[in-house]
Amino acid sequence: MNDEARESTHIRMKPSIVRRAHQKAKEEGKTLGRWFEEAIEEKIEREKKAKQKRPAATGPSGAGNS
Repeated sequence: MNDEARESTHIRMKPSIVRRAHQKAKEEGKTLGRWFEEAIEEKIEREKKAKQKRPAATGPSGAGNS
């Protein structure tokens, strides 16, 4: 995580998700904001890696190969 300045952001979320996230943040000794930042960064990285692993589309497999 870098030292980029943080700013206040308001996001509408389901209260049940916020409660679960807050509990996880407490268990990890983090603020809720820090926990959300890390969760978002992890998701972005997972999606980036998954996109890089996908082979280029080559059309329907086996079509016209008879």
